[in-house]
Amino acid sequence: MNYGRTSLRRRAKQLDARGTRIRHKIGVILGKLLLIGIIVGGCATVSFGVGAFKGILASAPDISEVDVIPTGYSTKVLAADGSETAKLVAAGSNRQYVTIDQIPENLQHAVVAIEDERFYDHNGIDLKGIVRALVADVRTRDFSQGASTLTQQLIKNNVLSEQWANENDSNISKMEKMERQVQRKIQEQYLAIELEKKVNDKNWILENYLNSINLGSNTLGVQAAAQRYFGKDVSKLTLSECAVIAGITKNPAGYNPILHPKENAKRRKNVLDAMKKQGYISQKQYDKAMADDVYGRISEHNDVREETMNTYFVDAVIDDVFDDLVNIKGYSESEAYKAIYQGGLTIKSTQNLQIQKICDEEVADKANYDAGTKYSFYLSFQVKEKDGTIKTYTNQTMLSYYKKKNKSQNYSINFTSEEDCRAAIAQYEKDVLGKGDKLVENSEYIFITMQPQVAMTIMDQSTGEVQAIVGGRGNKAGNRTWNRATKTCRQPGSTFKIIACYAPALDAGGKTLASVQDDAPLTVGNKTYNNYTHKFGGFTSIRKAITKSINIVTVKTLQDIGVDLGYEYAENFGFSTLTDTDRNLGISLGGLTQGVTNLELTAAYAAIANQGEYNEPSFYTQVLDHDGNVLLDKTQTKEQRQVIKEDTAWLLTDAMKDVMTSGTGMRAYFGTGMAQAGKSGTTTLNRDALFAGFTPYYTCVVWGGYDDNSIQSATGYPKNLWKAVMKRIHADLKAKDFEKPSGITQAVVCAKSGLLPEADVCDKDPRGTQSYTEYFAEGTVPTENCDHHISLQICEASGKVAGEYCPADQVVTKTYIVGAEKGSADYQYCATEKFLNGTCNIHDAETQDEEKPEEEPADPPDDAKPEETHEPEQIPEKNEE
Repeated sequence: MNYGRTSLRRRAKQLDARGTRIRHKIGVILGKLLLIGIIVGGCATVSFGVGAFKGILASAPDISEVDVIPTGYSTKVLAADGSETAKLVAAGSNRQYVTIDQIPENLQHAVVAIEDERFYDHNGIDLKGIVRALVADVRTRDFSQGASTLTQQLIKNNVLSEQWANENDSNISKMEKMERQVQRKIQEQYLAIELEKKVNDKNWILENYLNSINLGSNTLGVQAAAQRYFGKDVSKLTLSECAVIAGITKNPAGYNPILHPKENAKRRKNVLDAMKKQGYISQKQYDKAMADDVYGRISEHNDVREETMNTYFVDAVIDDVFDDLVNIKGYSESEAYKAIYQGGLTIKSTQNLQIQKICDEEVADKANYDAGTKYSFYLSFQVKEKDGTIKTYTNQTMLSYYKKKNKSQNYSINFTSEEDCRAAIAQYEKDVLGKGDKLVENSEYIFITMQPQVAMTIMDQSTGEVQAIVGGRGNKAGNRTWNRATKTCRQPGSTFKIIACYAPALDAGGKTLASVQDDAPLTVGNKTYNNYTHKFGGFTSIRKAITKSINIVTVKTLQDIGVDLGYEYAENFGFSTLTDTDRNLGISLGGLTQGVTNLELTAAYAAIANQGEYNEPSFYTQVLDHDGNVLLDKTQTKEQRQVIKEDTAWLLTDAMKDVMTSGTGMRAYFGTGMAQAGKSGTTTLNRDALFAGFTPYYTCVVWGGYDDNSIQSATGYPKNLWKAVMKRIHADLKAKDFEKPSGITQAVVCAKSGLLPEADVCDKDPRGTQSYTEYFAEGTVPTENCDHHISLQICEASGKVAGEYCPADQVVTKTYIVGAEKGSADYQYCATEKFLNGTCNIHDAETQDEEKPEEEPADPPDDAKPEETHEPEQIPEKNEE
């Protein structure tokens, strides 16, 4: 072999060339493989991308079914005079729709200029804007940009908002978040193009957009914003004001002109700059708008302005409408709630603002409360115990604690000042916190209330429409939902005598106002009844028992007519809180298991005032839907029924007129010639005090008591309030009486029997004549004579019933009561069985002969004692006061 240098070089060159060829071949092969891979990968990627893109579009809503018209509108509550008293708003519903011709061109142009300058030229998406936004998205890796046109924003807000509600869920990864944003953006752009094809009307799109946008302060749409910030209709906005509103759109919280006027001012300048640049306004218009002190006006209009809290009346209206949507229209509870707070309803309430103002003023006047004002509190909090356990202490827990601590029912958490309340709260928390326990931060809830509390309802009895209510005394802010007029049950006391005893007794129990019961000590089973005076008046008519609120007569009357009858009438009067445990004699005195609401008690008394016809209490007349159609009409659907006869209602009313002028309601009587009827009520230890009454115009019931049910030292203030309110309400009304039905007649009866008086007997009662004139329903005038008076011949010598031998000149005629029970005021005038069965024991046949001497007997000696006379057995009247 040739191993020369030349040969070696040639050989190396050959080998190198060969390696090069091999490497070249390998490179070509690898290149081909890479190209094939790229082509295959590209195809796969494109296929995948197309498939993914198609999948994203397939999951988008069908454009034929898309509805971009905004939903969720605020509901208006109107008073009886048509003025707006409340706006009911849920998140995303405070809007009022206006058409494009009602929106100033300046506002239209302002929004277009700052939000979508090529709006009138693009087909739903802005390609130039998309390129610009895409660069920003890639740079920031945040695909929240996207040059959204007004059309896209309309789609996003009104179509895709629920579908992509979880787009920014904090629990998902950043990559997944980005994927969702891209998917939503693709759908948004696709639907924007399709929508523009479908409607082909830029003004239509702009109108819906301007009614949809969030403009801060819980306002949606330009009309709500105009009223919120400037107190005017959107059509009245100036250029400067239009720029303020248009500037809010980018950041409703950050550019809120009330909370952040300086930031909004910068944004407003940007809006005006854009409008001038794009030719919408001139330099002169620009300068004038920039010189406008618009933020001074906003500040003045919104000075310390808070979103108004619902009044107690509005609370009741909402409950009334909610129940009717469910029960009458068949809505589910969630549907009813959404309709009220997002449906843009118009609720025409029955509230009389003038009457409501009077009620609020008098309830707030401390001069109407005899015992002065005290303070109580509601308290709840959570405690983290040393072992980490969280324990909740509620207001009921606190009340139970005080009750146990005082070891009686007579505990009280009422104090003379708010400072004392806070001291008591601190002591209570100290007492219940164990070693190592701590209050959970921000868990403490304290609400201090004025005491005693009150509830009041005023109704127009002819319609059942509630004119005004008071759900509590003092600031409502601490407890928005506790409406003492409509939700709280308390004992009605003697106001229930009319409902569960005297109404059924006169209507179906065979009784009249003249019917009597013996007002005497009474024990039934293990229950002893008493009158609030601790006195017993003897035979007493129902009229007098109503006038003077006599318990014994009430209980005995219910015994006569039957508990079941009384219970059935009470139910028919509209009380929903009665239970079978109330089927006892206690119902006649208002001793109920759960008590009643002030509203239902008012409706019951209104039925009496309305000639016996019950009207379901209503807080609204009509509810209109967002388009102005009648959704609910209370005047057509409310319940009405005759609960007692017209004659019965008038008789009860006439008796309750006496309550006002000579009975327990005299303190409430406001005179002025206006007919007034009423009934007072108190419960054991004065825990509840009430006055229920009416005129020919209105029915009003006032309740008062401590929220913790503690004892009251004074119970006259409900009468003070009733008088003060009703006097002012009726000041300009024509005085009139209650209309008497044609079926009412009169007859003279005896007060001690309710029957026709015996001539020369009932009018010879030792206390004076007992005959009086009473009203009766036709057909109920008694036909029998008095059976509680008796006329007897009495011998003056013995004081007993005269015998046949008693001298005529010693016999006198006297009138006695018969059948009276011991302990009553009549018993001292009663001829007992023993007395009736005994006759004079002085005169007999022998004394008769002695009494007829031929000569006059000598005068008795000076020291002779006269014979003791004997009156009927007497028991002194017991007075425990």
